[in-house]
Amino acid sequence: MTVTTSTCDVNPSAFRRQLSRWPTGVAVITARGDGRPIGKTVNSFHATSLAPALVGWCIDHKSSQFDEWLAAHGYVVHVMAGDQMDLVTRFATSGSDRFDGLDWTVGLDGMPVLTAAVPLRLECRVVDRFAAGDHTYLIAEVITMTASESAPLALQR
Repeated sequence: MTVTTSTCDVNPSAFRRQLSRWPTGVAVITARGDGRPIGKTVNSFHATSLAPALVGWCIDHKSSQFDEWLAAHGYVVHVMAGDQMDLVTRFATSGSDRFDGLDWTVGLDGMPVLTAAVPLRLECRVVDRFAAGDHTYLIAEVITMTASESAPLALQR
């Protein structure tokens, strides 16, 4: 089998297009921001360290809630299952109250925890933040972990 390759210009749209070919997991991240629950859908979530248990994700500097995310002392990672596209879409839609009419409870340090069953839920406390290009990387220590046998959602475009 012959595979054709070509060198591409590294510009934002070409880079994004090529990276979108890579399968990625999807998570909804929630936190307390300015005394209210905030949340967003991300695909930049990943493990950072096993000992100690650290995870991280990146937020775009242009995010409408950027300052609230930077001020948050922790966050909850909800790894989404294949049948939870409604939650993925809800938390990916800007300009709306993402928690309106949604079942959630208060977790570690007052953070909002979605009550929907998910493959993996991690309640975390932020240990570091640093700028990385046009995003800020938020690293947190996992304090509480809840897991189920359901398969996580993976997207590939």
